[in-house]
Amino acid sequence: MTRGADAAAGGEASARPRRWWATAVRVAAAGYVLALLAVIVTFRFVGERSWVTEVALYLPRVGFALPLPFLTLALLLARAYRWLSTQAVALALVLFPLMGLHLSGGRSPAPGAERLRVVTFNINEGRAGIDDIIARARAANPDVILFQEAGHVESEPMKAAFAGYFFDHTDQFVLASRFPIEERFFPPPLPAPVGGRQRTRRFVRYRIATPAGPIHIYNVHPISPREGLDELRGAGLAHELASGRIFRPDTDDLTSGTALRVAQIAAVAEDAAASRYPVLIAGDTNLPELSWSFARSLGRYRDAFAEAGRGFGYTFPSTKRWAWLRIDRILGDDHFRFSSCAVLPDHLSDHFGLTAEVELVSGAR
Repeated sequence: MTRGADAAAGGEASARPRRWWATAVRVAAAGYVLALLAVIVTFRFVGERSWVTEVALYLPRVGFALPLPFLTLALLLARAYRWLSTQAVALALVLFPLMGLHLSGGRSPAPGAERLRVVTFNINEGRAGIDDIIARARAANPDVILFQEAGHVESEPMKAAFAGYFFDHTDQFVLASRFPIEERFFPPPLPAPVGGRQRTRRFVRYRIATPAGPIHIYNVHPISPREGLDELRGAGLAHELASGRIFRPDTDDLTSGTALRVAQIAAVAEDAAASRYPVLIAGDTNLPELSWSFARSLGRYRDAFAEAGRGFGYTFPSTKRWAWLRIDRILGDDHFRFSSCAVLPDHLSDHFGLTAEVELVSGAR
């Protein structure tokens, strides 16, 4: 009896760590899902209002998948097979809300709808060759072409290259349209939220006379967060640790730039809300997936890639090994329907271009 009791006690003692391990793995698997949900909610409802979450918004989201293979293996070793469903949920959260995967793809055009093909492209001042950029944009056979970051590109050669299009070059913005440009509105500057200095609203509004009637098109490019992020990064992690700057980060440039970008996007939304025509908004928004500012100001508009694209739709930075941000967008109000949207994969700028087939909904006017 004594030996049997001792053996039972020994078996119980050896089984206890295994149970603890299995319990810990289950807790970690469930905690991972809850942590991903917390990140998604924080991005969406805090976003640019905190510099910490704003920095995270612009980082590659694939990093959130790093725990996934290790937790999956741990669940298999612990024989917690039913708990593998938590990692399936985690994978879906990473791929769809966080990384922005869309599976809708193109759809059949609506019979009788007036269709436009739109291209938008941040051309980075044409540094990769403006002739190649124009040739690629025209190769998509668009009805409307919008460029951003074209402030230092000569107008006349560009206008000549867009023969057959109505043309406008205002500030950094270019519009080439097969339809007449009835009106161009470049808004007055606004006082920067930080410092009060007058800053451009960074958009142009055009009234285009399409066969279905006039529409408003907005060419937008709010200020980039790049300078603020570069200032925060400093000379690299090792230097920042050695200098102690990492514990007292300089966020002034980042937060002031963010406040201005939020104000610029709000200015676009305010002007578009007052339009009595169908509204298309296109350009480099500098706002990634789950951006609080995007949802607040532009969330009411339909997103061409979300509605009719397939994949991740990343457009920046095209100069790296892979892009990880979808910040170039084509948006439309309820007067429009998107039947296709795709990224132009050519490496002609630090952004990829974006093209979409747009339909004016019958009877919407």
